[in-house]
Amino acid sequence: MAQAQKTASNASAAKAHDPSQDDIQAQLKVLQAEVANLTQVLGDYGRAQTGELKSFATERARKLRADAEAGVKLTEAQVRDAYSDAETAVRNNPGTAVAIASGVGFLIGLIASRR
Repeated sequence: MAQAQKTASNASAAKAHDPSQDDIQAQLKVLQAEVANLTQVLGDYGRAQTGELKSFATERARKLRADAEAGVKLTEAQVRDAYSDAETAVRNNPGTAVAIASGVGFLIGLIASRR
């Protein structure tokens, strides 16, 4: 008899701890709301990160373009200076310039004829 009472009290204790269907549905609704909220937060975070990365990439591209344009201007100035120096050297020493040009042409001719 004591065994039957013990089993009965265990069964009633188990029923007291068993969640009802309504409790489970309420917990599922709370969980669904939390998942929806988390999804919304992650979406907002992703959009914010996208905006920041886009802004960073745009600024970086602008800086690289400005650097490239400055490099082009510097190179153009150096080429103009080198051309001006060469032109001045040819005007000051026309004989030397003709001799150098003839020598270079002769070497190119030799190299081309051996092939």
